[in-house]
Amino acid sequence: MQIYWHGYSTVRIEAKSGDKDATILTDPFPNEASLRMPRTVEADILLLSHQDRKRFSMENIQGTPFTISDPGEYEIKDVFIQGIQDRTVDSGEKDRLLIYRIAAEGMNVAFLGQLKRKLTDYEVEELDDIDILLLPVGGGEVMDSKLASDTISTIEPRIVVPLHYDLPGIKTKLANVDTFCKALGVCKRQDANKLKVSKKDLPTEDMVVTVLERA
Repeated sequence: MQIYWHGYSTVRIEAKSGDKDATILTDPFPNEASLRMPRTVEADILLLSHQDRKRFSMENIQGTPFTISDPGEYEIKDVFIQGIQDRTVDSGEKDRLLIYRIAAEGMNVAFLGQLKRKLTDYEVEELDDIDILLLPVGGGEVMDSKLASDTISTIEPRIVVPLHYDLPGIKTKLANVDTFCKALGVCKRQDANKLKVSKKDLPTEDMVVTVLERA
């Protein structure tokens, strides 16, 4: 499995199962003057963390991906995806947010999208046995470093990939990734242009924080 970060909560996951390849793209953001999506990006599966599709931009996506923006269970190209939405959450517009559990290559990946609040008991139960956790850390309209750190303690993944933090020139005021690492206290960090991992490579002891360069 290979994981790339394009900015904000936009992630590209490339997974393989036998002779089947699947590319998953999450939350494609609208272009800004200083932060733009790749000119073309191919995807077989598109995951949106909000049911209001107007929040996202599909103009650079090639092909006709299977788009998921509703809770439920899905299987596409031997990738198993669960869209999780706790309908008991009473937070107005924000109760339309979704988080995702992705099972591929024998690993479980959780994508928390643009979540700002604490996980509910229902969501925690659905996110058991997570190997790789992709979560926002920059504050503002998403969870901040402290809440992200608490969420990690709850989920106990083996690898954490921080998302939705400050980059030079972006419009939104966000904390930087170093603030998140300080909030963790102990941060075994590796910086990379992509996360390439298989089940046998997963850390067995200390959790690893992989900070991705923007692809």
